[in-house]
Amino acid sequence: MARKTFIEQMEELRIRIWNANEDPVIKPRLNIYFTDEKLQQGQTLWNEADALNKQQDTELNEQKAATDELNNMRETVEQNLERDKKVARVALRGNGAAFDSLNLKELVPTRLEDLIYDGEQFYANLLGNTEWATAMQNFGYTTEGLTANQQHAATLRNLQEKRQREMGDAQQATKDKWGKYEELKAFDRDLKEIARIEFENDPQLLEKLGILVRS
Repeated sequence: MARKTFIEQMEELRIRIWNANEDPVIKPRLNIYFTDEKLQQGQTLWNEADALNKQQDTELNEQKAATDELNNMRETVEQNLERDKKVARVALRGNGAAFDSLNLKELVPTRLEDLIYDGEQFYANLLGNTEWATAMQNFGYTTEGLTANQQHAATLRNLQEKRQREMGDAQQATKDKWGKYEELKAFDRDLKEIARIEFENDPQLLEKLGILVRS
């Protein structure tokens, strides 16, 4: 038998809690054990858990969007950096200082953090040296074009930070959701146990509360 989804479990809880609060036969008998305020607490917990589940969905979607945005920009930066470094190797051949400063021995670092740092350093050092920038112009590179690629590298850092924030928000939303759900389940456990005692001889009422009755 397939495990019930979170939504299916929430629907079972909703039916039980709302019938406990609103059924004209069930509610008065449960009031022996639970005040109106206590029964309504179940509805409040359910509403809060439902809202937190929706919030988690929102945060996870935002995390995915931020990850997609980051990955797309990463691809752009990798392609730009690889091409620009290859051309720089030609334009600055024999210039040891440029090779070291621009890290031309490595085209595209593998790790994201290294890629961001390397891209920022490459464009900053290249644009900061008039001789090197001029050498690139001999191969069709303009200051504007290099600056645009530099901005892509800066944007990549911003997107990495944004993705990290979204991951944190999603993790917090998940923690909040399951914390509230545990509160709801604790309330439900008490409700079910009391219902089984009170309606022991009224299986039809237990069924109204979604509580299975052994035959």
